[in-house]
Amino acid sequence: MKFRDPEDCATLEEIRCEIDKIDKHIVLLFAERHKYVEAIVRFKDDENAIIAEDRKQSVIRQRREWAEKNGLNADIFEQIYRLLIESNIKHEMELLKLKKKK
Repeated sequence: MKFRDPEDCATLEEIRCEIDKIDKHIVLLFAERHKYVEAIVRFKDDENAIIAEDRKQSVIRQRREWAEKNGLNADIFEQIYRLLIESNIKHEMELLKLKKKK
């Protein structure tokens, strides 16, 4: 997807339009990511594998670093990824229960 450069926007509406396009793209990427979250349960057999605390902390650290390197607020992105990962864990737990019932 191609986005217009911010400096090429001549009006408030053009900027808002680009922000909307970017946000839609972000949501589509989260939807794509979610497919992998669902697929990963095939390789996990218990709650410890789903919680994977070491992996969780590693991911959060890395996303903080990525945010910092891109001039973003690392604390905010840590919160976003903590929320995202906790949501993923909850969903994976539900999928694991369904898997075990089969």
